[in-house]
Amino acid sequence: MKVYLNQVGFYPEDDKRAVFDHDAKEYDVVDEKGNSVFHGSVSHFGTDEISGDDTYTADFSALKTEGKYRIKSGDVISSAFTVSSNVYDKLMKDICKCFYYLRCGDALDKEYAGVYYHEPCHMTKAAIYNPDFDPGDEKDMIDVSGGWHDAGDFGRYSTAGAVALAHLLYGIRFFDNLLDVEFDIPKVKCERNDRNQSSGKDATLPDILAEAKVELDFLLKMQREDGGVWHKVTTQYHAPFQMPEDDHGQLFLYNVSSMATADMAAICALAYTVYVNYDKIYADRLLAAAHRSYEWLNNNQDSVLFSNPANSGTGDYTEAEDISNRYWAAASMYETTGDKKYLEDASKYKAELEDFDKKAKNSGNHGYISAKAGCLVGMGWAEVGGLGSLSLLLKKEDNELTSDIRKAFCEEADRLCKSAAKNGFMLCMDKDDFIWGSNMELLKYLMILTVTDKTDPDPKYKPVIRAGIDYLLGCNSMDTSYVTGNGDKAYKHPHLRPTATDGIDEPWPGLVSGGPNRGLQDERASKLPKDLPPMKCYLDHEDCYSLNEITIYWNSPLVFVLAGIMNGGR
Repeated sequence: MKVYLNQVGFYPEDDKRAVFDHDAKEYDVVDEKGNSVFHGSVSHFGTDEISGDDTYTADFSALKTEGKYRIKSGDVISSAFTVSSNVYDKLMKDICKCFYYLRCGDALDKEYAGVYYHEPCHMTKAAIYNPDFDPGDEKDMIDVSGGWHDAGDFGRYSTAGAVALAHLLYGIRFFDNLLDVEFDIPKVKCERNDRNQSSGKDATLPDILAEAKVELDFLLKMQREDGGVWHKVTTQYHAPFQMPEDDHGQLFLYNVSSMATADMAAICALAYTVYVNYDKIYADRLLAAAHRSYEWLNNNQDSVLFSNPANSGTGDYTEAEDISNRYWAAASMYETTGDKKYLEDASKYKAELEDFDKKAKNSGNHGYISAKAGCLVGMGWAEVGGLGSLSLLLKKEDNELTSDIRKAFCEEADRLCKSAAKNGFMLCMDKDDFIWGSNMELLKYLMILTVTDKTDPDPKYKPVIRAGIDYLLGCNSMDTSYVTGNGDKAYKHPHLRPTATDGIDEPWPGLVSGGPNRGLQDERASKLPKDLPPMKCYLDHEDCYSLNEITIYWNSPLVFVLAGIMNGGR
């Protein structure tokens, strides 16, 4: 018998809920001395298909006094949680600093990385991929050092990096409180700092922009002179489990793709709108790169998709189309420049994307985009239409296109609220959402709800957003917080080469796990019972890449959503 709840805690004015997997009738919230500070009764919800539990819920929203507490019912005691006006400050710092720990090249500093420091890695130049590559031929070698390791492996992928950056930078555009988050990384000087002009100190970038610049600088290296962007740089196969500096395999640049090139145009145009307030020279460089990539797209109207060549075994980030990428690029360029030709392009690509989506669904091909979510709200690496929609929403114009976008967001947000009402956890997911990276599915949904709540507020959205965060932080039938170092029962064994081989018991804090996955695709996960309810298809083990891997674009949407909560949570 267990009590599930958010193991990090709640703002004093938040809704506060716990879920029981047994009929407890009543409960007490007790302080650190064991004294009851709140007494309540339990409501029966029933059994749902995502957890398989006969669930009972407790609402203790009336508890507003700051402190550290547990829920006690008979002999059953919950994990500890905190009620505080700064309850999410540490969590936000942790999830942001993960990007620093994931830096590739020579960018880590012992002063800031501490025990998680590792020596410089992947500093050699990359060769353009050729199965007959001669290691002695260096004439076409290219420096693409830097950026972030993508996931559990050491690969660096242009589309994945652009999407992670997008979550962070759109987070800043929607909620500028992100600019005030400090997470102990080296300072980066800039031309000016309009937010702190009177300090008399050297102008420096806010930490989140200093960190994002690491990946932006890498992407600039991935762009050819003609504007095309290499899809990825990796070794030929994934390295074994070892520290990054021990991976000495030859680095290869893989073919330019239209998805990577479109994402480059989009992210550099978006980044311009933020960095122009701090470093005009750098911002202009970004916008020039955006124009080069957009010109490449105009010169290459046919899709240039990507899949791994033979004898290559790293991630491929294959996409079924590049229309959503081109739509994002056009929308971002329009939001940045105001040039109507980009709005015309965005409208054209929006129509093409909707047509592609309709045909894919009619043919039963739901691997392209979730069969439930519309193509204008996609927030993942393979469905970036929603990112383009964010740019158009930020433009704050009333036209047919933005009207369609707002309608799409509202319809999807309403669907998510209806899903949340179907289970005792108030989780906006169905059983089909528990796929590889299910926590990313959740966070994409929470992004949609967060944006919709800002553009078209409705009282029903915030409780579902908070319930999603509650789930991620421990209010789930695994009784596990899916963010390392945050919560009494936070998972500890991510599928991540450095944390598995650095000899340190605890992984660095702030890593978001992929989470429960009905597919159970890896060897260890496949040994779990096949009839487990979706929410219970999880195992905290470093071998479980289909359940417990991390990625930059699983951390980044949590940054966005948490920024929204912290912006309105006081």
